[in-house]
Amino acid sequence: MPTLTNARVFDGREMLPGRHSVSLEGNLIATVGDPATAPVDAIDVDGLTLMPGLITCHLHPDFYRFSLEEGLSGEPLGKEFPPGVMMAIGVRTCRVLLESGFTGYVGASCSNDIDAQLKMAIAEGFIPGPRIRACGHHLGTTASLNDSPKWWRRPETPGTDLFADGPDALRKLVREEVRRGVETIKIFASSGHGFSGRTVRNMGRDEIAAVVSTAHACAARVRAHVSDAAMIRECIELGVDIIDHGDEMDEACIEAMATAGTFWVPSLVYTKLLLELGWGDADLQRQYESVRRLLPLAQASGVRILVGDDYSGVFRDTLEDDPLGHEVGCYGREFAFYAGIDGLAAADVLGWGTRNAGELLVDPPARAGVVEPGALADLIVVEGDPVADPSLLARPEQSLKVVIRDGSVVIDRLPPGRERRAA
Repeated sequence: MPTLTNARVFDGREMLPGRHSVSLEGNLIATVGDPATAPVDAIDVDGLTLMPGLITCHLHPDFYRFSLEEGLSGEPLGKEFPPGVMMAIGVRTCRVLLESGFTGYVGASCSNDIDAQLKMAIAEGFIPGPRIRACGHHLGTTASLNDSPKWWRRPETPGTDLFADGPDALRKLVREEVRRGVETIKIFASSGHGFSGRTVRNMGRDEIAAVVSTAHACAARVRAHVSDAAMIRECIELGVDIIDHGDEMDEACIEAMATAGTFWVPSLVYTKLLLELGWGDADLQRQYESVRRLLPLAQASGVRILVGDDYSGVFRDTLEDDPLGHEVGCYGREFAFYAGIDGLAAADVLGWGTRNAGELLVDPPARAGVVEPGALADLIVVEGDPVADPSLLARPEQSLKVVIRDGSVVIDRLPPGRERRAA
């Protein structure tokens, strides 16, 4: 599929005026130009919208119908099934992502090195899948949020969590994670996001600093599960790259993120579902409303906000009805949800899952999440205008027509008679 022509184009920032022709060369976008200059064998998409492939930036590929209650009370995450079965769940997730129009994901933790091994299997051509920025285990400390008080049930081999104490021990864990293919180190800096820990702080300042400096020296990024405002500011000051959740976010945190260039994944759908099911309290309701209020301010301040949430499928009896299930169309629901917040424009929210996400997914000089010459050719073609109606991204069975991953077509649903442009 070297050239697609007669397309409306959302380039990761805005819907471009008129129609365009987009040509590919290998795994890169070569040109974005006038349809009149397209070759006679170009594929005519007849006014469909071509846009960057979607990228989710808080993904646990092996989370699947686990019990959050068990995970925090003695049954460790990542031990629900044997390692091979956990990997099979990850392979399934890769398929669901592609069928949902997501050509990339940034991991937020996994068991059994699944992110790094999926990335390897995709690169070798063993399975189809999205572009991956691999995460690894949750790194925590003894008696922190994820270290179960049922000490007698800690397994001989880790699930999703690893624990160490002190800067030197954590440095060693970071280096071992990187050795195993991890590109983003995940820490639990504080409790929160619907769960209470023994303390607000899960890691000492010197421990967080050691993780960040070691990871950055190894060309890895650091993401932090953190909710408390003071801890958010501390993480930003110490160089943490991605703030996950940030339920107690305030204007000072936003200013600090904008200055530092920190990414923020609010993952607000999870909080919304906790409240709808009566699993939250008045304090969680306050946090939810505060984050909704602050998101437009963060957008206006230049904070690089991202889509992504704790998908696993634990909120409904059937996976098909679960807004956070690893099911086709579920990931795309976030766009209409955030675009429905007063003060946020749909084009900006689409940019969270394309342009902003691309800046995290790949390291320079590579570029992703945009439709422009020289960028990676991870693209989708959809029927309709996602700026006018972002909910169409939650209906990929009807709206998604083409998925191109690394310059190769992996899904082609164009109807007969529209594949070729008349000479």
